[in-house]
Amino acid sequence: MIVDDGGSGLHGIILQPFSSLLSSLVMRYYPLLLDLHAKHCLVIGAGKVGLRKIRTLLKARPGKLVVLDTAPISSELTRIAAAMPQLVLLHRAFQEEDLNGMHLVFACTSTRSLNAAIAKACTERGILCNITDDPQAGDVVLPSIIERGDLLITLSTSGASPALCKRIRHELDTQFGEEYTILLQLLRRIRELLLPLGQPSDTNAQCFRSLTRSSLLTAIRDQDTTAITHILTDLLPPELHPSITPIMYDLMTPH
Repeated sequence: MIVDDGGSGLHGIILQPFSSLLSSLVMRYYPLLLDLHAKHCLVIGAGKVGLRKIRTLLKARPGKLVVLDTAPISSELTRIAAAMPQLVLLHRAFQEEDLNGMHLVFACTSTRSLNAAIAKACTERGILCNITDDPQAGDVVLPSIIERGDLLITLSTSGASPALCKRIRHELDTQFGEEYTILLQLLRRIRELLLPLGQPSDTNAQCFRSLTRSSLLTAIRDQDTTAITHILTDLLPPELHPSITPIMYDLMTPH
């Protein structure tokens, strides 16, 4: 698009069309983490794909998880349900009434027309749904996940290239080892002890910045308890020094 600058000296400059600029600012999906503790979820189809969804959902501890399947329920799910009352297993076909009270639905059946019907019913009721064989038919797309304790990294190419997503996930999986699990456990424990001291928020923020910028992660990776102790002693206020050894013992001792 060529514009007249009105005498500013910019006459004739080609500007990017507004529609093109706007499209560069639009995301296909909105990144979001859901707290499912008080939410009801439904999985229709407990085959190989459905079972993966169920395992991940159970980690999030939903208020209730209903699983529907016309095929016999697996012994694995039966064992889990015996120990988790919030997991309800139903050996029957899907009925639209099953959507009542649900917040999140996964259609994982091997019948494309049934999955499409579930997607339509969810859309009409305003229920978030994921359709395994046609993600764009639903409004929830599940990202690839890397989990290291409290660290949760999600990755998606918005459906453009699952192969590239898999490659990037492999790279990140190598980069972020189990030492991040221990690091986050340590930082959480320190936070629980530091905040009650009543120091200014800027002082606390500086303390955590210093910890994350230090060689603490490397020391944890190397299981160098002496180095970890030195770092914590140098960076934590004196009031927390008596807690360093007990915390170290608890985190670094295999349970």
